[in-house]
Amino acid sequence: MDQPIIKVRNKKAPRIIPGFGLSLGVTLSMLSCIVLIPLASLFLSAGTLDFHEFWEIVTSKQILSGYRVSLLCALAAAVINAVFGTILAWVLVRYDFPGKRIWNGIIELPFALPTAVAGIALTTLYSDEGWIGGLFAKLGISIAYTPTGIIIAMVFVGIPFVVRSVQPVLEKLDREYEEAAAMLGAGRARIFFKVILPELFPAVIAGFGLALARGIGEYGSVIFIAGNIPYKTQIAPLLIMTKLEQYKYADATAIAFVLLLISFLVMLLINGIQIYMQRFTKSGGNVQPVQKVLAPRQETARRTARCTLIGISLFFLTVMLLIPLGCVIFNALKDGFPVFFDAILDKYTLHALSLTLLATVLAVAVNTVFGVFAAYLLSKFYFRGRQVLATLIDLPFSISPVIAGLIFILTFGNIGWMGDFLQQHGIKIVFAVPGIILATIFVTFPFVFRELFPVMSAMGTDEEEAAALMGAKHSTIFRRITFPHIKWALLYGIVLCAARAMGEFGAVSVISGHLRGVTNTLPLHVEILYNEFNTTAAFSVSALLVMMAIIILILRNFLEYKKDRKL
Repeated sequence: MDQPIIKVRNKKAPRIIPGFGLSLGVTLSMLSCIVLIPLASLFLSAGTLDFHEFWEIVTSKQILSGYRVSLLCALAAAVINAVFGTILAWVLVRYDFPGKRIWNGIIELPFALPTAVAGIALTTLYSDEGWIGGLFAKLGISIAYTPTGIIIAMVFVGIPFVVRSVQPVLEKLDREYEEAAAMLGAGRARIFFKVILPELFPAVIAGFGLALARGIGEYGSVIFIAGNIPYKTQIAPLLIMTKLEQYKYADATAIAFVLLLISFLVMLLINGIQIYMQRFTKSGGNVQPVQKVLAPRQETARRTARCTLIGISLFFLTVMLLIPLGCVIFNALKDGFPVFFDAILDKYTLHALSLTLLATVLAVAVNTVFGVFAAYLLSKFYFRGRQVLATLIDLPFSISPVIAGLIFILTFGNIGWMGDFLQQHGIKIVFAVPGIILATIFVTFPFVFRELFPVMSAMGTDEEEAAALMGAKHSTIFRRITFPHIKWALLYGIVLCAARAMGEFGAVSVISGHLRGVTNTLPLHVEILYNEFNTTAAFSVSALLVMMAIIILILRNFLEYKKDRKL
């Protein structure tokens, strides 16, 4: 594998590319207002408790049980995702089969599908009367309202993290080493474990860490299938929500503080392992391609392995993703189209739809501006604290949506440090539309940046520097040189940000107040209908969200197809 060319830059040399001050100012301002200042409210609120009070809250039997359930279930789900995610990535990269592009797009369904919709679909499927749960119930095995059901929900939301972490590494992996090992007599299993897996391991660990962090903080897809049974299926984010509903803000803050600390420590450990492993996976030199003619028995074994892995992958995707999707559509239409249209044309549904679209549009607009400036800053300029800044931008990825909603209550609510000021000026954020918009912006904050940053980093700075030396202005450089390179990545980021914004449930659930016809988004409207046992209407609105998610995925795959054709 060729060694990457490292460009040495004199940090004291004057910056040639213009725009450092502007991009730094915009990035720090938006990051502080949207992420850091609200997050600091959690630490300020936790600081008002003395150590004895704090320790008594977080070490109570019920709270410790909630931490245990969240951690153990998230760990089990992350291990499952690490195994099956690696298999899926391998199949999608190494094998060709009918419908491969469609299956590849389905991987991102959990990103686009609202967690509340996933939750009611999985609960319906795995209950004792469900399509899948009923089969196990005959054997005396219950899935819904048990830790097994929680693990299944966490697997659902976490699988894309592993696949999308491993896939690009596999695509760039030099196969010459595999061929060389085969020529030296190594078997397929030995080649995988000794040659391929060491190269993939950092990416697998990264995906595992992201899936684990997402599982620890997951709320929307879990609360329906968990059943909220004390000391058995109560998860930590649900305990935070329960304390908020009881107006025990100190308890909620203490629980959230520990959960946030656990997530950070997990990510810190995973990142440390990943960096340590990367020291031993950097290959050197370049081996000339060697063509090896397989014996008939070897060819048969290869075909058997190929068919087996494809079968496992498609079965996993069908059970975990497609069947829940079919469950939503089936239950939405089982009483006929008139009932379906009555549900989605209801005035409360239409209001929830308009609010969802408003929050999505504003979140995408804000995060697109931030993503462009932040990616430009971190990819084109080198300065102290650059890695720290990149880590701060990624904070919303590792924070539970419930905590995301809580920090805005602690900032802008009546108990928040800005509460009195807002009340005096007649400004309402919590339990109002502005709070929903802020929470949606927060949880989708890094999406556009994360799509743009690797692309901008890969393109380097030579073209921009040449244009700057010729006297081109900042706007001209960006419009004529930078933007053509990043336009596809920007579109991907916008599409993923929109998908995540439309489906946000946890953070919005905390800060909205669940005011029907006022602050309910579509996912919250689904929850209310489901809790009222109006299941047909709940699935009808869910089907509407599913259709929106599918449209987004089709759009994303179309953009990817157009980009591939232009290359």
